[in-house]
Amino acid sequence: MNVIIADDQTLFRDMMLSLLGTEADINLTACVGNGADVLKVCASQPVDLVLMDIRMPEMDGIAAARKLQQVSPQTRVILLTAFEERDLSGLAELPNIYGILLKDIHVEHLLQAIQMSRFGLFVTNKSCLRPSAEPDAASGEAGGGMRTAALREGLNPVFTPLDLQILHCLSSGMSNREIAEAINYSEGTVKSRISRLLAEIDLKDRTQLALFALKHHLT
Repeated sequence: MNVIIADDQTLFRDMMLSLLGTEADINLTACVGNGADVLKVCASQPVDLVLMDIRMPEMDGIAAARKLQQVSPQTRVILLTAFEERDLSGLAELPNIYGILLKDIHVEHLLQAIQMSRFGLFVTNKSCLRPSAEPDAASGEAGGGMRTAALREGLNPVFTPLDLQILHCLSSGMSNREIAEAINYSEGTVKSRISRLLAEIDLKDRTQLALFALKHHLT
């Protein structure tokens, strides 16, 4: 996967290079400091994904993402921000944006988001789309938690990290009781989450749900 890192802070670019440079399936094509340079690189060679800061000089990440739809429509974009913006929900409708993430994201979650973008999944922090979000009562997640993930077409369904844990266990053939013990939740919570996932994805049973998770690389 050919990846560009775009950020005006040299320290952040170097950190991203260090974190992603050892990943076998990631080829770091370029590191640039503004959106205009992103467009130049994408116009000259194939680029699969741009990890791009929202706030940059000359051309910010949002403007660059919009222009990329004409310059390199096949290039996916994950936007990064150091701020819990209050007006980013509309960006999720841009067809080339596959993520809106806070810069303090854990590296394993960033790598997960990168891989999910390959399969048409959109990933975001809840706080980027829901200002002043309250904690999720069902999962105990804070409003700033990572919301993983939504199918690019229509942005539904949306999976939380707890959902992904359950899908992983489910795909391994575990029963509700075994899943509950593995993730330290009640069996009733596991059962209700599985029922909700079946309803949201419009599937009939656990087997179809497990196959869906494997097909979309959610486990």
